[in-house]
Amino acid sequence: MYKITMRLCAGVVLSACLPFATPALAWFEDFDLAFSGVLRADAAFKTTDDENIYNQYGNPFNGVEVERCGGVPPTAACTTPDTVVRDGKRADNDFNLMQLRSELSFDFNFTSNIKGAVRVRGIYELGKYDNFDPADVGSEAVGYLYGEPNFFEYDDFDTGGSQNRLEWAGRHYMVDLPSAYLDYQNGPLLVRAGNQQIAWGQALFFRVLDVPNGLDLRRHLILDYAPEEYADERVASPAIRASYQITDDWDIESFAQMFQPTIYPNPNTPYNVIASQFTIHDTYDQVDDEINYGVRLRGRLGDFGLQFVFADRMNPDGTFRWTASNVNRGLPGELPNIIPGVTEPIDDLLQTLLGLVGGVPASGAILAQTPFEVDPTGVLSATEWFTFAGAARLNGVTGLNAAIDEYPASRLLLAAPVDSYEAASRELDLFFQLSGGLRGHLAREYHREQNYGLGASYVVFAEPGSLFDQLIINLEVLYTPDRKFTNPSLSRNYLEKDEWIGALVMEKYHRFSQAFPATYLVFQWMHRTESDLYGRHLSGMGGDASREAPGQSDGSNYLVFAFQQPFPNLVWRADFAALYDVKGGLLTQAGLRWKPSGAIAVEGFYTFLKGDMGSTDNQDIISTIDWADEIGLRIGYQF
Repeated sequence: MYKITMRLCAGVVLSACLPFATPALAWFEDFDLAFSGVLRADAAFKTTDDENIYNQYGNPFNGVEVERCGGVPPTAACTTPDTVVRDGKRADNDFNLMQLRSELSFDFNFTSNIKGAVRVRGIYELGKYDNFDPADVGSEAVGYLYGEPNFFEYDDFDTGGSQNRLEWAGRHYMVDLPSAYLDYQNGPLLVRAGNQQIAWGQALFFRVLDVPNGLDLRRHLILDYAPEEYADERVASPAIRASYQITDDWDIESFAQMFQPTIYPNPNTPYNVIASQFTIHDTYDQVDDEINYGVRLRGRLGDFGLQFVFADRMNPDGTFRWTASNVNRGLPGELPNIIPGVTEPIDDLLQTLLGLVGGVPASGAILAQTPFEVDPTGVLSATEWFTFAGAARLNGVTGLNAAIDEYPASRLLLAAPVDSYEAASRELDLFFQLSGGLRGHLAREYHREQNYGLGASYVVFAEPGSLFDQLIINLEVLYTPDRKFTNPSLSRNYLEKDEWIGALVMEKYHRFSQAFPATYLVFQWMHRTESDLYGRHLSGMGGDASREAPGQSDGSNYLVFAFQQPFPNLVWRADFAALYDVKGGLLTQAGLRWKPSGAIAVEGFYTFLKGDMGSTDNQDIISTIDWADEIGLRIGYQF
């Protein structure tokens, strides 16, 4: 940390020191500037041969022969059997993460009432992975990000860009301002204006009352060092935040903030979680002028700490639905054996079949009015369709029906709604046979919601030195009426449900030995009535390659246990955290921090993921990312 103090001349003496100055500069007569910085290398080494299944080179169907059996809808009869092998290279990566990071922090003290802070962050992604190349499969997929991987620029489908207003990004780099604000303090009043994070709530891994900001998941998803509690993921946004100390026990805080959505990893990047067979059309530019606002009242009533929260916001996670592809690329195949003795190009056959009603445009023009685009980076079989529907917690049957019902042009290609898994499989296989691969196109939309929260805390006093003495118990509850969720069918008719989210947190420092500093311990339980920890509605749970999603109706539950143990000389610190999804998923992370001096820090942590431990696949949150077992290493120098 470096500090510079500047004493500027003031008053009548000012003109003798700085002839061009004015008495207004007396406002800065005690200006202080402190700055510090960090240089850090981050890496994550893979500990298994698993690859990210949501990327083209990690797709489990690459090089695998899959049987298809197409049929004319809506029958479940098989009329065109064949096999297909997805033509995709199989990745063999040793790393999930290779980044260089630099940060500069500036703290300003203008007067006794006015202070400021600016933090500049720069990240460079080395990108030395088995990166997807569309030339390998002859892809012509439309959209800015559907070529070679772009690690930081966010897709607006056509030109690329950014969702973060104070960010400058390219394919391999990003520079942003996680904080850039001024503070005004006058007695009990504190006003902060500028780019900032607003962190509410107490829970590790869980976000209950922490509603003001979305997350930036591009750098390391949610697999970063657990003790940091989303500090590097929370997306800053321009805001005005004010707090007032009403009494010694009570204060009130309010904010107004420009809406900033959660940023998901881009297609074919290491931590991408949206299947790359789908193209996303983001509608953020339609709501980027929306303002989130909220208020929190916090204080003590006897032995209890209380807080009351209200936030009116655009939900930063957004929802997804089918949207027209607007891509005019025709079906390249033929339609054999559907009509006995007829085998001819599809466009010619469509003209023949529908000529009696005045003819139809070529299949490419029809497809442009549906959610599909012909491309080999799309889905190639019904088996693949249902596999990824299950992985995304969607319903493969109702998803097909919504794409047909809500986009009538699809019926010109002889598509029809179905009423069973078998009929859906036949229809899907037929169109994958005809197309050589279909990409789905989805719109991401954002919705305003109201959040009502309550928090309570209590400190237990028991026998001194016992495990329960000075145990802090926190309870957080959030109620959101009419919250909108992605429909598992991807219909434009979103699910709208009242949701309750609650978390019980128990934490304390306990000294197990006089030879060691106190150990920090925390236990947590979360219950959600409508969604999983990622915000996906529970009605989409449980589907897989052999069936549509049955869903679940008993809510979701998660348990966390963590501890942090400093060593006697404080040079070493051990960390451990475990997240268990009671439906059968486990994440554990064990870490060790070495800080031999004030300038150097080395952190290593092993993240183990095990999903699908329950009776049914695709019902827990860990199976979504259980390919990402890794050893993380961070080496930093602070100045």
